[in-house]
Amino acid sequence: IIADQRMPEMTGVELLEKLRDFKPDVAGIILTGFTDPPALISAINRARVFRFLKKPWQPDDILEAVRQASEHVYQTRAIQRLVALLAKRTDELDASLVQIRRTQSHLLHLERLGTMGKLAAGVVHDLRNLMVSLGYVESVLQQRSIAPDVLESVQVGMQGVGNLIHTLEAMHQFARGGILNIEKSILQPSLVVHDALAIARMDMGFRAHKVAVNIEEGLPPVNGDRQKLTQVLVNLVRNAVQATAQWRQIGVEASRKNGHVVFAVEDEGPGVPADMKENLFKPFVSSKGEGGMGMGLYMAKLIIDSHQGEIAVLDRPEGGARFEVRLQPAEERR
Repeated sequence: IIADQRMPEMTGVELLEKLRDFKPDVAGIILTGFTDPPALISAINRARVFRFLKKPWQPDDILEAVRQASEHVYQTRAIQRLVALLAKRTDELDASLVQIRRTQSHLLHLERLGTMGKLAAGVVHDLRNLMVSLGYVESVLQQRSIAPDVLESVQVGMQGVGNLIHTLEAMHQFARGGILNIEKSILQPSLVVHDALAIARMDMGFRAHKVAVNIEEGLPPVNGDRQKLTQVLVNLVRNAVQATAQWRQIGVEASRKNGHVVFAVEDEGPGVPADMKENLFKPFVSSKGEGGMGMGLYMAKLIIDSHQGEIAVLDRPEGGARFEVRLQPAEERR
């Protein structure tokens, strides 16, 4: 824009200053008969005038000034487009890097799961051999009329080893094919709670805590895999035992809430940090630091997902954590 400095109602500098509000890259040329340095400096600062031409001017001077102004505007707009393009490409690169990191993490998880699956297969083989020996011991004890409590302890121990074998087989199966074999049947929620507590009692740490058990009467049955649901509850109980100081209380309950059958385990520990909750059910994430493998809650979520249920962690108002497993009643499943 070429403007005379002295015009009616406003000066050339004032005109360019107003134009800057909606055309910030305009190159302004001011024609003036005065060369007051303070006024020139003020004009450059306020309106960013590209060029001053002193009167009288020659046509060639105007043409040369317009040519330079046009090049300046072209270069400025080209730089702006390049900056915008660079910003876009940077955002795309950042998104790609995030995706690459996620993919790398996923591949690492798959590799670790594969390794654990192979290890699980070897452990299962050894445990099956142990089960043969334990079965022989059980038969001998039955024949010799050993005290019922001793026989019960052996049987519960064998059940615990059997559940461990099933757990390891599930890990091996999932590591190989990415799926879990679920054998569903109609069962009462109380059976899952009793099975889990029977296994948990074999743990000396469990015996060093107060345990409050609350099973709501008249609960509807659920359609689920008894062994795997027991595995989930045992894992939650053991986590509660490890999080709670000795002789403090943990709670185990089965109830009906909002149309779901809810299994819950509560502890009086420090709770789960807020920044860990989002990833708590992912593989190799543990609130126990180096003391945990980060697979228990991951396997629990896989099992509950296979039952089309939900598993969640909540904060207890009194302190500590509450883990809930929510399943649809069998009578309402379609």
